[in-house]
Amino acid sequence: MSRHHPRVSELELRQALAAWLLPGLAPDELLVEELGIEHGSTRVDVAKLGRRLDGFEIKSDFDTLDRLARQMHAYHRVFDTLTIVTTPAFVPQVERLLPAWWGILQAARGPNGEISLQRVRPTADHPRQEAESIVSLLWRDEVLTILRNQLGARVSSSANRATLYRQLTELSDLVTIKQWVTSILRTRPSLRDRDLLRVKSAGSGDEPSAPDDGLRHLAATS
Repeated sequence: MSRHHPRVSELELRQALAAWLLPGLAPDELLVEELGIEHGSTRVDVAKLGRRLDGFEIKSDFDTLDRLARQMHAYHRVFDTLTIVTTPAFVPQVERLLPAWWGILQAARGPNGEISLQRVRPTADHPRQEAESIVSLLWRDEVLTILRNQLGARVSSSANRATLYRQLTELSDLVTIKQWVTSILRTRPSLRDRDLLRVKSAGSGDEPSAPDDGLRHLAATS
């Protein structure tokens, strides 16, 4: 590639994605980098955590698609929508590799070297998440609190994580589970501290308002 068209790095794509997403972020949504899913067995580059779960995977000119082919099925079990953020070099490949409901954002380098994003393919809803994979985003104590306080279930304090996850998926439906999970994630202090909008505004003294949700106490107990 010539010096007039330098390759696009992962950092540049992350910065461009943040610039794309932050203006439209609702007060009760978080934008979190490197969110672990399925007990940390894989991570999504950027997750938008609102009343839905939206995932963004980044592939720069310095990457390959090998890891994406392995990870995409785990992403499918968790996220309502998925978007790949990549460069023109990879667009033909990801169009073939990824299901049609994945969105595609393509990097474009401006005359001054700045990176902007252009939508190549729209993002569509994916309605086939799996309850157990979504529940696995929660910590053990968070699941225990839901079972006891929300469902009135009799649960042993010594029950392991897998048992608690299974019990929750047996006692509730996917829609309700997703409501609990997204509420807890948006109020979990460790994730709020990593929120890109919070980090960006920290220097100015401005702080995004906290989500006003009925399950706030669940995050406070974790």
